[in-house]
Amino acid sequence: MNQAESATENGGQDQAGEFPEPPVSGWLPAQRRELILNMLLRENVVRVSDLARMMRTTDITIRRDLNILSKAGLVRRVRGGALAVKSLDSQDQSVGSFATSSSYNADAALTGLSGSSNKAEAASTNVVTGRGASSRTGRRNGDGSLSRKKISKAEASGSTSNPTMGEATGQDRAAVVQAGRIGVALPEPSFIWPSVTETIRRMAAEHYGLQVISGETSYETYPEVDILDDLAADPQIRGIIVAPSVDPAIGPTTWQWLTKCRLPVTLLERHPPRWLPVFFDSVHTDHPAGVRRGLQHFRQHGHHRVGLALGHTPTAADIELGWRLMMEEGDGLEQTFLLKDKQPYVAEDVEQIVTTILKTHTTAVLVHPDYLSIALVQALERRGLRIPRDLSMITIDGYTKRLTVLRSSAQDLAAAALRLQVRRMRNPDQRIEHVRIEPTLIDRGSVADIDEEHGRPY
Repeated sequence: MNQAESATENGGQDQAGEFPEPPVSGWLPAQRRELILNMLLRENVVRVSDLARMMRTTDITIRRDLNILSKAGLVRRVRGGALAVKSLDSQDQSVGSFATSSSYNADAALTGLSGSSNKAEAASTNVVTGRGASSRTGRRNGDGSLSRKKISKAEASGSTSNPTMGEATGQDRAAVVQAGRIGVALPEPSFIWPSVTETIRRMAAEHYGLQVISGETSYETYPEVDILDDLAADPQIRGIIVAPSVDPAIGPTTWQWLTKCRLPVTLLERHPPRWLPVFFDSVHTDHPAGVRRGLQHFRQHGHHRVGLALGHTPTAADIELGWRLMMEEGDGLEQTFLLKDKQPYVAEDVEQIVTTILKTHTTAVLVHPDYLSIALVQALERRGLRIPRDLSMITIDGYTKRLTVLRSSAQDLAAAALRLQVRRMRNPDQRIEHVRIEPTLIDRGSVADIDEEHGRPY
C-alpha cells in the first residue's frame, strides 16, 4: 500500500515532534489550518487521527479543515489524511537567470567584526538577564534549541546579579562577546525562518565563536515572553535576535518585555509600535524596492494592466506601501485591483481574486504570500487558465518552483542581524541602525511577453 492510498498505515514516530499545546478555548479554524500547512512544509503526509489528537479536537473538524484546504488547492486529500501539494513543483525548472538586486554582501559585512581569539575568557563582567528571575528556564537540546521545564524563582535567581555590558571596558566587552551566547527567537519552522536561524548559528560560530540558543515563537500556548524569559535566564546570553508576534493578543506583552529588557535586542522583519519609548536595531526586507523591481519586470514584458493580491501577514503592509508609491506615478502601468487580507484556504477569497482578474482584464499580478499564489494557480487551472499563457504572476516571499519570485536571501538577513547584534553587544551606546535588504528577483518564466496590439500573451 503506497502513501497515496492510505495515510494511516505509517507506523513511524509521531510526525509532529513537539506540537504546541492548544489554548484552553481551542484553536481557531484559521490557526488549525495554518498549523496543518506548516506541518506539511516538513512532512509529506498528515493523518486525521494524529491532527485531531494533537489539536484536541474531533476527526470531523480536521476532515472539514483538510477539505477546505484541498478545495483551495493547498493540500491533496487521501484516505485518512492529506499529502503536501507537489503538482506545482513537478516542473522543477532550474533558475536559469536571476537578478541579484541586493547590494548587501554577507561576508563583507562580517569582516572586521570577528573576534581575535576563540580562547578569550570572560572577564568579571556578565550580562544581566533582562527581566530578573524567570519562573521558567530553557534546557538546551543537542541542537541548541530550547526544551522548557518549570523551575522555582529561587533556582533562576542566580543569574540576575551580573553587571551589564555597558559597565564593561571595550576590551572586556570583546572577551564577554567571544565567550557568550546569542538567543534567537523566530517563528516556527516555515519558509525562510529555519534557514535564517541555522545561518545565524553557523555564522556566529565561524566568525565569533558564539553559540546560538534558539526558541520558536509562533502558536505557543503561554505568552511569547516566556520564551524570551527562557533565553534571558541563561547567564551566558549576551543578546537576543527576535521577530515578535503580530498577534494582537500576544504582541503588546512582548513589546513591553523588550522595552524593559537590558540585553541588546535586534529585530528581524518586524516594526515596533510607533509610540514605543525605546528604539531597536533592525533588519528588514526592502519590500517597496522589491515591488518596484517586480513591476518593472512586468513592464519589460509589455504588461500595463497589473493587480496586487495580499494575504494577512506581518510584511503585507510594506508591500502595499511599495505598490501605492509606484502606482502614484504609474508611468504606463494601470492598477486594475488591490485586494488585501485574503486567506488562501477561504474559497470565497480566492474566487474573488480570480473573478476580479478576469473582469478587469488584468494581464499580470503580484501575489503574497506563497500559499495564496498556490491557491490562485489551482483555481485558475480549474477554469482552464494557465500561468503564464493566460496570466503572468510573481509571488513575493515565495518558494513555489514554477513561479517567478521576489524574496530575500536567508544568508543576507542572518548576516545583517548578526552584525548588528554583535556591534550592539560590543558598544551598547552606538547609534541605532536599520538595515534594509532588497529582495532578489528569481525569474522562473511565469511572466510572458504581451502582444501589445491585442493586450494578451504571445
